Amino acid sequence: MPNQVTETLGRFAAETGADRIPPAALSSAKLKFLDTLAVAVAGSRHRSSIISFDVTRQLGGNPHCTVIGRKERASVEHAGYLNAVSAHALEYDDYTKSVTHASVCLVPGALALAEWLGASGRAMLDAFVFGFETESRIARGMRPWLLDRGWHPNGILGGIGVAVIGSRLMGLDQLTLRMAIGIAASEGSGLRKNVGSMGKAFHVGHGVRCGVFAAMLAAKGFKVDPDVIEGNDDGIEGHDRFGLADTFNGVGNHDLGKMTERLGERWELAENTTNVRLHPGSTAPGAAIDSMIDLAKEHDICPADVEKIELECTPQCLAIASYSTANDSHKARFCLPYSMAVSLLDRRAGITQYTDERVNRDDVQSLMKRVVVRVPDDLRHHWGQWGQAGVNWGEMRLAVTLRGGAVLRTARSTARGWSEDPATWDDLADKFRECSEHVLSAAQVDEALHMISRLEQLSDLKPLLHTLQVDFDGRALY
Repeated sequence: MPNQVTETLGRFAAETGADRIPPAALSSAKLKFLDTLAVAVAGSRHRSSIISFDVTRQLGGNPHCTVIGRKERASVEHAGYLNAVSAHALEYDDYTKSVTHASVCLVPGALALAEWLGASGRAMLDAFVFGFETESRIARGMRPWLLDRGWHPNGILGGIGVAVIGSRLMGLDQLTLRMAIGIAASEGSGLRKNVGSMGKAFHVGHGVRCGVFAAMLAAKGFKVDPDVIEGNDDGIEGHDRFGLADTFNGVGNHDLGKMTERLGERWELAENTTNVRLHPGSTAPGAAIDSMIDLAKEHDICPADVEKIELECTPQCLAIASYSTANDSHKARFCLPYSMAVSLLDRRAGITQYTDERVNRDDVQSLMKRVVVRVPDDLRHHWGQWGQAGVNWGEMRLAVTLRGGAVLRTARSTARGWSEDPATWDDLADKFRECSEHVLSAAQVDEALHMISRLEQLSDLKPLLHTLQVDFDGRALY
């Protein structure tokens, strides 16, 4: 029942046997670890990660856990925070439609908690699946209102998912697990105004830190309201009126029924709803980027011959990638004119296309001024939940007008790596190699890939995490 949603989710997460997990969900979970670890390795060389490490080192703590890309270790919550910041710093992690960037919180959180607790790879994967499912359920009941009211969902939903993972790994009962959810719900935050800055990665790291802390507090007996998601609509409008959904979304702007519908029958990780990003930057423009790369290669477009680039996209795509200009890598990842210009110039859009140095070169800054982005009337209905009622944020059309009048046109609905054209293990292994190129040795990469491929067989996670450690001189690459 909608007024028992926290209890229903808590019992599901605490009491459901691991044998109920579909094999497809476990296979999908391993891909999430491969992809997220890849981008965390590269992101460990981003300035936001370096700054965060310096601050956590000042704070100190028991060095129980691995910091990816470094030899140093950190406390469980600091390691979770740092690895999550690294994993989101380059805006290259995956996105689950109608949910959020779930993997980028849950993978670092699961790794830190599992290492701290000495859990096996299979135990971690099992807990990860339940954390992913719980977060996804809550997200589906709170989207799109949560995002539309200005909240960045990662710092709110991610902490809850991590709290469930920690509770599951510690074997907490359903009531204690609900306490962990309640604590994490009170910690949640993250403003969309900070998207396009280091703040977006902070939201992710903060969510992980909150989830770890919530699980640890709950395990020690810290008590909060056990039914934190739903509010008490008794007409008094007292404190208990404002549960998680009403507080963040506004009263009534949610669908609590979605949170428990077919619970235990439909599993998010088994549904192929995740879009893997094969280009850094906001997810929705992926189709436009692929279109520009393909068009530039097919017609061997010379940038000097381009008079105008016209991109027609959905309103949600423009709302997410809303910047019209960019002078740093953060804004560039959310700037459609930049992505169109650099994709035409370089015929690719990888990590090296989204560095401050590349963003500020004259060729791309000049070409950006010839890009026009608009939302045509026939694409305006693509607003709201991605995938609900046919909404597809990636629907787009592209026209490149050349000097002399010739017009090259193309259209696309999806990008490579999205659920309609899913990334394979080999695709993600290649991405892992790209991300690790300036951080890990070739031997470390091969060893890490081998161990991730058999993650469920690892009795101890330390050998895998050791392959992701290396001496670091502190200089930023990105």
